[in-house]
Amino acid sequence: MENQLEQLEDYVKRLVIHFNSLLAEKHQLTQQLSTVKKQLQQQGENFQAERERVRKQHEQEKFHLQESMQTTIDELIAEKKRYTTVLKASSDELQRLLQHLPQVQEDFNG
Repeated sequence: MENQLEQLEDYVKRLVIHFNSLLAEKHQLTQQLSTVKKQLQQQGENFQAERERVRKQHEQEKFHLQESMQTTIDELIAEKKRYTTVLKASSDELQRLLQHLPQVQEDFNG
């Protein structure tokens, strides 16, 4: 019977040792899980921050592109007006010269 008690005591000691090692492993896994959760949260925050930075950069580039396009459009409109003015002036001058052409021919032939 004493032998059985010793075996039982030995078995209980091994169970306690195993239980303690399981507790230590659980504690270690809990710490690792906590670390991984923190890293994941930090990565999520970093991703959101980078996403916001890229969104703002895209908005700025879009705004600058719109401004640039509007400037180009305005310049083209102004250039068109200049050409139209020059063309109108040339047309008026040509018509004036054409009107005097018969008179010049008569004077020349005359």
